[in-house]
Amino acid sequence: MNTTLVIMAGGRSSRMKKSAHQLGDHDLEAQVQGLHKSLIPLGKTKRPLLSRLCLEAFKAGVTEIIVVTSPENEAFLDWRISFEKNESASAHLIHFAPQAPDALSGKPLGTADAIFQAIQHYPKLKEQRFIIANGDNLYSATALGKAVHHSHTPHALIAYEASALGFSEERISSFALIRTDQNRRVVEIVEKPAVETLDSFRDTDGNLMVSMNLSVVEGGSFARALEQCPIHPDRKEKELPEAFRLALKEEPSSVSVHLVHEKLPDLTSITDLDSFTE
Repeated sequence: MNTTLVIMAGGRSSRMKKSAHQLGDHDLEAQVQGLHKSLIPLGKTKRPLLSRLCLEAFKAGVTEIIVVTSPENEAFLDWRISFEKNESASAHLIHFAPQAPDALSGKPLGTADAIFQAIQHYPKLKEQRFIIANGDNLYSATALGKAVHHSHTPHALIAYEASALGFSEERISSFALIRTDQNRRVVEIVEKPAVETLDSFRDTDGNLMVSMNLSVVEGGSFARALEQCPIHPDRKEKELPEAFRLALKEEPSSVSVHLVHEKLPDLTSITDLDSFTE
């Protein structure tokens, strides 16, 4: 079975650079200068997060990876050569899909637009089920494997149990939370809910399910949802949670949930670099 993973890696490490500058750490500032977060050398091995993520994906059974980047993706092309050399991995299984910026604003139009443009670059995605992931989260082979082996509904979200993530309630409320029915079908996805409403999202086992942008979709029907996805009035982006809401509107019970109980290493802030020791 062929399984494609689409990794969203279109941004840069501007917030990390700003944090390093504020800390007065010029070596660290130089380290993250101009790089996407997923390409920053990490730990003793200097293995970037994108390499770690690809290795976990191949371990989970992914057979092809498409990385969505900004149009200026020379650093990613260099990374692919290095990945094949250093990891003894098949870099020819890794392809790129540049995300063109919006003609009016000159900026990328968000996560839903990133996946829509990937489908435009690779129309075969409309004919298959494929996995979507963030480029600055290190999903485990276990979590990715749940997406690889999903088959009973057109789409699925791989949700993270809030207490396992180890975040405060305030931090949890900054993500998208998921409500499901008794069959683990998604009923509602709410972006950045109020802290006082968090308990209303718990399932019958008391789990609080957080979307961390790991999902699997049926390409044909999800492409329609992506195309129809509106621009958020405040954030001025097309967002994946809204695309899933449109998919649910078109076909209720089409999105199920697989729950994982584990931490998710990521690169949200400059301090996260220290969590990668190996």
